[in-house]
Amino acid sequence: MSITLSDPDLPKVKIRISNDKCKTPMICPTPCYRNCPQGVFIVAANPIKVSQKWTPISNEAPGDYMIIAPMIPKCTGCKICMEKCPTGALKIKFTPVQKEGAAEQAS
Repeated sequence: MSITLSDPDLPKVKIRISNDKCKTPMICPTPCYRNCPQGVFIVAANPIKVSQKWTPISNEAPGDYMIIAPMIPKCTGCKICMEKCPTGALKIKFTPVQKEGAAEQAS
């Protein structure tokens, strides 16, 4: 899953979460959703599993839960989540906003 913001007043942030690498976020020893200082990530039930009638889900079953990033505008690009992730499931591309005055001064 990949999400990109396009508001020109906000930094460009792209967060990629590999659900193939992060299969059991509820029992992760160093979860990104607890280590992110901005609270960008949450754990949610996998919609594919939940939509199947009478299918129990478990904290420990691979694929029953997944990490999502609904608060991307809060991301500061510190990449603590990437450093703490034991499976390497997170990739963040962060491009700060360039102010018009700063671009003119650089010329």
